[in-house]
Amino acid sequence: MKPKEQIKNILATDCGSTTTKAILIQHDPEAGRYRLIVRGEAPTTVEAPFEDVTIGVLNSVKEVEELTQWEILQAEKIVKESGEKRGVDVYISTSSAGGGLQMMVAGVVMN
Repeated sequence: MKPKEQIKNILATDCGSTTTKAILIQHDPEAGRYRLIVRGEAPTTVEAPFEDVTIGVLNSVKEVEELTQWEILQAEKIVKESGEKRGVDVYISTSSAGGGLQMMVAGVVMN
């Protein structure tokens, strides 16, 4: 993970029971803090016929891309290096779903 001084763009998603949300947060150097830029959302796709929560995540991120003209996805993968109107430095995801959403989360973290 990059040192916090180098983190300029953060993408966060939340998979809820019915709606999956994505937000883009960017560092405002003049104010010295982070700001919420935009929010996208899409139906959560955990149930039939899709049965793949990733589809809802991708659809919500695509809405963020459309609203900001910021390239975040390339071949349905998150662009990890940020630059001019492209990519994010950090991607985080949460789940606020109650009940039926069953998923496994795995990750790698630095010591």
